[in-house]
Amino acid sequence: MEYSDADPSFRARFVESKFDPNLFIQSIASQSIGSEELVNMKRRMYLISSEAKTDLKYNAFRNHTKFIETAKQVAALESEVYQLQSLLADEKQLLSTVKESLTIETKSDSSATLEADACQSLLRHCQSLDLVSANPDRRLIYSGKLLEVKFDSSTKVPSSSHTTQPCYGLLCTDCFVIAKSSNIRTATAYDVDQVIKLQRNSLNTNDNDAHKQYSSSSVQIINVKDDVLRNAFTIQYNTDTITMMCESAHIKKNWIELFESLFYTRTRRLSRIASFQTEQEQVFQEEFFAEDWITNTEENLTILLAERNLQQALKLILQARNYAKDFLSEHKQQSLPFVDDYIKNIQEKEQDLRRIVEKEILSMCEHGCSTNLLKHYYQRIEILKQLGYVPKACDLFFTIQFSLMKNTLKQTKIEELNVVFVENFANTFFTRLVDSYYEFVQIFKDQRSTFTKFAVWMSNEIEKLITILYNQQYIGTKNFTFSMRNIEILFTKAEEFSVKLIDVKFILEEQLEQILTQIIRSQKEFIIDSLRQRHRDEKWISVTFQTQDRLNQLFYEFHELGIDGNTFLEPFIIKEETSDVLQIDLAPSTLQFTKAYLTFARDLFKVHYMSINYTIVEALVELIKLHLKYYERTLKKTNDMNLKKFIMKNVEFSLNYLFRYVEELYTPKIGIAAKHLTKVYDKLNKLRNLAEA
Repeated sequence: MEYSDADPSFRARFVESKFDPNLFIQSIASQSIGSEELVNMKRRMYLISSEAKTDLKYNAFRNHTKFIETAKQVAALESEVYQLQSLLADEKQLLSTVKESLTIETKSDSSATLEADACQSLLRHCQSLDLVSANPDRRLIYSGKLLEVKFDSSTKVPSSSHTTQPCYGLLCTDCFVIAKSSNIRTATAYDVDQVIKLQRNSLNTNDNDAHKQYSSSSVQIINVKDDVLRNAFTIQYNTDTITMMCESAHIKKNWIELFESLFYTRTRRLSRIASFQTEQEQVFQEEFFAEDWITNTEENLTILLAERNLQQALKLILQARNYAKDFLSEHKQQSLPFVDDYIKNIQEKEQDLRRIVEKEILSMCEHGCSTNLLKHYYQRIEILKQLGYVPKACDLFFTIQFSLMKNTLKQTKIEELNVVFVENFANTFFTRLVDSYYEFVQIFKDQRSTFTKFAVWMSNEIEKLITILYNQQYIGTKNFTFSMRNIEILFTKAEEFSVKLIDVKFILEEQLEQILTQIIRSQKEFIIDSLRQRHRDEKWISVTFQTQDRLNQLFYEFHELGIDGNTFLEPFIIKEETSDVLQIDLAPSTLQFTKAYLTFARDLFKVHYMSINYTIVEALVELIKLHLKYYERTLKKTNDMNLKKFIMKNVEFSLNYLFRYVEELYTPKIGIAAKHLTKVYDKLNKLRNLAEA
């Protein structure tokens, strides 16, 4: 059944609870390994693997980044909530103080009734008065008809050239409202035109076309003494000026006196509130700094940092943090200025401590870390962790591990190109990796989010190990058997590490895949060139051994390849009765190819894994097919029946002995015999027909 790359049912098979990898591989191998379907299957599996890897790294990075951003947002929200609670407490305190110090007496019941009637009348005349009366704490102090004076010139000096417009003024406890009529002739219905806020701590500007609101930090009322504008007064606020004219001098006097009375009452009330807050804050401050160590915290931290007594500095910082937090919680305060200043100074010393630790570790790593000082290094890491700098502590831990790994590998004696060095080198590397894992778990056991960083660091270190061995030609295309032996050592060490701790073999396989593919193809081309040369010079005669010792030497060479040479070659050995001469009824090129082919197959068998399975099978099939092709050419060119008979013996040996042995060797690796391998036997009938022709 074909599956597309995006087929959800194909991907869903891998997450089923009953999914068995071995059965899946056997099923796929029996149907399509070696065929065109295998190429598509390998590509699909590679795409899924690459997507999973990319998603894993991306999710780890994204989750870590989101965690940092969320932490910042939470901190910002906590700060805002802290400020809002502080403002709320201040507002409650102000309201209680205002109620106590309010100098305007409550009117009598009859006055209240009259005032209610007046308000109803105002509501009928002022269609937008509900905007002003929306605040339940707002009270109307005075109201009346006014004339707004508009001067023709741009000057603010009273002039005889001016116009007036009827309006209605309402003086409230916190604002002055100017209402104007849309119908100048009747002037019976008014709408709010301007709102001048009289609170000094408010600032609000609304550019709505229906009405304008102005906040005033310095509102001034000026009595206009002018013959033309005799009954007028001016309101100055911000950069604007409004001149209002009254019907009589008595009404003008009432307006001015009420404005000044309101300003005086508010100024005195705010002064009392500020004085009360200052006294309360002073009491809190004396209580906060009651103990000597609190007063001397900053000075003591400076001394401890100068002495590099970092553990005591950490202890003092944490103690100061908890003290400030408990003090605010005990007094139910979100923020106090002197506490904020104290915390800010502590945070500055905290940053100094962080920089000292970071600089010390980087300096030590630059000159080379020593395993004897690991305890000292990790104490510094623990300081950053307790201060809350977990990502920075994690980065510095890996900096230490990188320096330790570098120095440890340098101590491994560099030998000539032999497997002893690689074995010692890999053993040193994975031993250091095990130590790093246990040290990391010990320090960051309560920080599970940092384990992704350790996995990424470990992958980078394995990549560096492979790069070193590749650059030094311990792994490469020049010496195939030597490279395969070294790669086998790496897999063995990785397997031991994976059994004990974390599976790293898949990381090694992934990073070696490209190198192994290059090595396999290079060795295949080398064998092909040798095969061409041998068949070009082939005389098609049997291999002769003058003594038994020479034959035993050949058997030993096969024994080194894991084969009993005597049993393997016995059907083709001919011994002359009249002499000690021994013959193997095979061509020299066949024996040479057999040894090269077996060496190639056995070395690849030791490092085989599924990601390079197709490359290995493809190379083995291509080599045997090319070898048989040379037999086919010779059969087509000759009519000598004896030669054809001799060639067919070589063909039968190559297929029924050599290739069958390799096929049986790889069957456990790939599950069952694959079609790509079994199709090679189809060549036998074709060659037999040529030999009989």
